[in-house]
Amino acid sequence: MTDVPPPPPPPSVPPSGAGSPDAGAALSYGWKKFQAYAGPVLAIILIPLAAQLILNFLGYVVIGGTFGYVVFGILGLVVSLVGALGIFNAGLMVTAGEIPDIGKAFSTDRWGEWFLFAIVFGLFVGVGAIFCGIGALVVLAFFGLAPYYFLDQRMSLGDAFSASLNTTRSRSGLPLSIALTALVGFLGIIACYVGVFVTMPIAYIGVAFLYRHATNQPVAP
Repeated sequence: MTDVPPPPPPPSVPPSGAGSPDAGAALSYGWKKFQAYAGPVLAIILIPLAAQLILNFLGYVVIGGTFGYVVFGILGLVVSLVGALGIFNAGLMVTAGEIPDIGKAFSTDRWGEWFLFAIVFGLFVGVGAIFCGIGALVVLAFFGLAPYYFLDQRMSLGDAFSASLNTTRSRSGLPLSIALTALVGFLGIIACYVGVFVTMPIAYIGVAFLYRHATNQPVAP
């Protein structure tokens, strides 16, 4: 036996979700990651956008009439929902330390569930936007994490919305951080809409960063 005391245990390292990062930290992270992966991130945004423009041209110019408007309008909506899946998945990949992959971004085995979720989420935000745009930010402040819960944790529509609401209500300052991060994403519209190709990816990555922290998941440096 020895009287030498055992060495003290190593200090515990708090999980990356400890604390509540603010919008500044989220936007700084989003900007850094956008610079690192601008090529694949922009490709994920531009591919469905180009498809939508082609469908609009076919529906409104080439074919025209009620048939063209309805059929190609529906196809355009489907493409926009696929595009939304891509940018949300891109945010999750970047924050997980993965290089954004175009194929993986547009891949899911829950297409039907995603289309329903994305439509409901879009309606929530759209109804909020009626109130001078402020309502949309309020909706995003409390439900902006829902798409990440839905995709990352494979939750159902209702569970994803509930999880987002419960998380944002339980973490002081998180709703404001999400709202401000989302607001910066919309500000790119001011620059003749061109700016959104920079501000929107930063916002999506920034909110994914807040989601990872809020759920105590590791965040790629």
